[in-house]
Amino acid sequence: MADDLPRLADLPIPDDVKPGRGWSPFMLEMAAHIRPKHVLMLVDRFGGQDVYVPIAPERSPFIDVLPSETVATLARVYGREKLEIPTGREALARARRAPVIAAVRAGKLNKNDAARMIGSNRRYVAHLANQTNEADDAPVFVPQRRVDTRQLEMFPDASPEPPAPVHPD
Repeated sequence: MADDLPRLADLPIPDDVKPGRGWSPFMLEMAAHIRPKHVLMLVDRFGGQDVYVPIAPERSPFIDVLPSETVATLARVYGREKLEIPTGREALARARRAPVIAAVRAGKLNKNDAARMIGSNRRYVAHLANQTNEADDAPVFVPQRRVDTRQLEMFPDASPEPPAPVHPD
């Protein structure tokens, strides 16, 4: 099962992420205008780059990453400016690992698998789960079993009609 688990970079950014440790002052400023999840999506895609924000939202480089109303807000607030987008590694890692730590606390995921997912060791995962308040209000990550396309489905979900009774002649 451990090979089926996603890595930290493959985990989605939770919808209810909150600004906190690892957030730069510029990220906090942006979070005052747009949702924190959208700030992290922006940092994830454009982190470490200088990006020009046009006044016209439809010409924005963010249009493929963020919802149109968020892009319009960024164009209104930061239009005609070149933004230095921070990398935000710690903020991204904390946001993505929060559901994993919550799953360890809830008993849905063991510490070894969680350590492999977040790229850490078991002792650090145990520390995060037992001795910190990180991810206290995070949703629980539930690992999904990947379907191996090389295998036939032995017990499909939709069962066919029961077989007709056999009557000996």
